Amino acid sequence: MSRLYQAAIASYIGIVSASIGYGWSSSALILYKQVDSPVKINDDEGGWIASIFMAGCAIGPFITLTFSHLVGRKTIMMVAALPTIIGWLSIAFATEVWVLYISRFISGIGSGVAFAVTPMYLGEIAPAKIRGILLTMIMTSSRVGILYAYSLIPFISIKMSSIISTIISITFVIYFSWLPESPYYLLRRGNYNAAARSLSQLRGQNQDDISEELLIIETSVKNEIASSNSHTYRIIFQPSHFKLLTIGVMLALFQQLSGSQAIMMYTQAIFDDMNVNLDGKYLAMILGVVQILILGLCSVLVDRYGRRPLLLLSSIGSCIATGTIAIYFNLRWINIDITGFEWLPALGCMLYVVFYSLGLAPLPTTMIGELFPTNVKPICCAIAVFFANTAGFAVGKTYQLVSDSVGTHVAFWIFTILNVCAITYVYFFVPETKGKTLQELQKELHVDKKKKNLN
Repeated sequence: MSRLYQAAIASYIGIVSASIGYGWSSSALILYKQVDSPVKINDDEGGWIASIFMAGCAIGPFITLTFSHLVGRKTIMMVAALPTIIGWLSIAFATEVWVLYISRFISGIGSGVAFAVTPMYLGEIAPAKIRGILLTMIMTSSRVGILYAYSLIPFISIKMSSIISTIISITFVIYFSWLPESPYYLLRRGNYNAAARSLSQLRGQNQDDISEELLIIETSVKNEIASSNSHTYRIIFQPSHFKLLTIGVMLALFQQLSGSQAIMMYTQAIFDDMNVNLDGKYLAMILGVVQILILGLCSVLVDRYGRRPLLLLSSIGSCIATGTIAIYFNLRWINIDITGFEWLPALGCMLYVVFYSLGLAPLPTTMIGELFPTNVKPICCAIAVFFANTAGFAVGKTYQLVSDSVGTHVAFWIFTILNVCAITYVYFFVPETKGKTLQELQKELHVDKKKKNLN
């Protein structure tokens, strides 16, 4: 197995570790309300425990922004495991609710860093023909972490599940420590020999065979550095860069505002509220398996059919699914007899997971790893992931408040409207990036810019 695939697998283990926290609250909040819970919480405290993780995730990308050009992508990915480890160990021994707040926030910082830098790293080490698959697998790995949370936490103690989660993080650090750094970063630091060794290891070829690709990367990096004479914050407001940043931010927002955080964080509670015969924890596990299967399918389809068609299909399907759930809870809210239709929200959740996993779940992350040139990639990735996690925090905190105050149906009608917005935006504004190198994407954008100036 070449070092490229080993580096990808190690990165995915890091994402699994960083993602457990997303699904943790679905089962853990119910355990904390049991008689023998080490910490007693109410609904409001549970809402903060669930959502404050996303607040930490929103901070993490700016750590990436500060250090990714100084110490490298690989080092940042390994350092990101430290707050995750601290967070899990704190949860394992927590006896006060404020400890849970701090632990979740710290864990979120680690996850935010991981999700900001991993697409950057994989986007730089992968050849164009398989870049889509490798980047799409980030979200597949994320759902493996969430499935772990759904499947294990309801059946063992919170302390034990936290210790196991710590071990996963430590395993990632050990495995990743001997794998190559991004050749883009090494060339940016002026270390040509190290970049050549890195690319040679990643491609499984000797240095003579990778000389042409290395020259292309070196030329690209030099051009980007040469264009960085002005302040970085001015560079991102150049028309071509700002257009890409806007696309990245909007896709990241739609990823979170389509309803994913509500379904992910409160899956078991939503299912328990439906009064069906199967326990919510088992339905949540089924949901997690479905997510992984469909994300795997997306990984196969993304480099065959492209990003844009899958994003459109995903947005349309998610809109239908959240609308279905909204109709059910709306009918129940106005006291219409829905006996015999208790399965409808479960069907809606399953449909949502299927369609969401086909595009909105993985492809914003994929495109964030593809769209930006090296000189603005850290800040653009940080901004996009910041907006994604801020939106996720808002959804996680307000979903329970909206559901308790005006009804679950209102929350899902809002998600449905936002999915309509996603369909419109993807159709009119999102470009196709399938099969194009990072250099080709930038060349096309500059060509488009010149055409507009000539007109």
